[in-house]
Amino acid sequence: MAIAPDGLATPPKRARHRRIVLTLIGLAVGAVAIVVIAQLAGGVSEAVEALRDVDPAWVVAGLGCEAVSYLFIAGHLRRLTGSTPRFGFGAAVQLALVVYGLGIITPASPAEGLALGAAELRRRGMPRRRVFLALGLSEWFSTGTLYAIAAVDLIIAGSLADLHRDERSPAIAAAATVLVLLVLVTVLASRRTTVQLATRFWHWVLFWRDSPPPAVQQQQAFELYDEGRDVLGSRWNRIVLVVLVAGAWLADGLCLNCALIAAGVHVSFDVLFLAYSVGIIAAEVPLVPGGFGITEVAMPTVLHHYGVPFAPALAGALVYRALGTLVPAGAGALAAISLRSVRHPSEVLHTDPAGAWDLDAPELDAPEHDDPELRPGAAPGR
Repeated sequence: MAIAPDGLATPPKRARHRRIVLTLIGLAVGAVAIVVIAQLAGGVSEAVEALRDVDPAWVVAGLGCEAVSYLFIAGHLRRLTGSTPRFGFGAAVQLALVVYGLGIITPASPAEGLALGAAELRRRGMPRRRVFLALGLSEWFSTGTLYAIAAVDLIIAGSLADLHRDERSPAIAAAATVLVLLVLVTVLASRRTTVQLATRFWHWVLFWRDSPPPAVQQQQAFELYDEGRDVLGSRWNRIVLVVLVAGAWLADGLCLNCALIAAGVHVSFDVLFLAYSVGIIAAEVPLVPGGFGITEVAMPTVLHHYGVPFAPALAGALVYRALGTLVPAGAGALAAISLRSVRHPSEVLHTDPAGAWDLDAPELDAPEHDDPELRPGAAPGR
């Protein structure tokens, strides 16, 4: 359950009802998907029998891998938000659980998880633009690295002949195309002109608002570009950011591996990460919280395609979802409560999480600080 920041008005009843309806629709779709895959596995009884035979030792190992994954995410967020006294590594771990644990099971994932994280960072006095850049870049690194891992894994699987013969050439060509597009998008996004065009497009999309003059838009773009470079830091820091988020994905993939081994399934790592990548990408289907049901269909289907029986594949996928989705979501709910229980001198009581993404909105109730690094608008030091 999302924890609303203090001082925020309760959402309108109609909005709450709409969210409940969308959530129920998503859960219904997921439940139908699980029933379908269970029938393909030989019936619900076969899937339940496979779950009974799960090895608890490997379940514990999978939980350890998932914990390591969130430590990597916390380190990634800490580097993007800045190493300041008000946001230590412990708080970064809790924020990671809120954004990517609790937030991932919300109907509007990942937007809702990012909004929860933005509200917490704004409450700690972090400037709005810094919040926007830190969490936005975190999502960019996360998504881009996942697709890069999936593409490299597909190339490896094709090269090792683990893919079926008729799949190898199309798969390798598709993977190479994804890698080229990722490099191209990264190069374009790092240019000042691209940021300027994106700023103009942003104002064009928000056509109902009064847009500032072109000169002001250009100045906003330049400030956003310069602060983005400050958030990313040196080239070495950017490499570390990629390594950390890649470590998080790989540790999460090893959690799936442990879950499959617990269910008696042994596959090569290239097939493992192929099933993992397909399942995670499938989880991005709109309206379905956390991809519930969709991932449980996608992973066993890919594994079965490469020779794994449905029943143990489904059991492994269900164990992984418990370890990689339900446990972090529960921990994220506790982390949200823990974070909200701590008051900060720089707390902004009336911050709108949606407003945290509005680069033109003025800072609200921003406190004054003697330390120039803690003043609103100043980027935290590293």
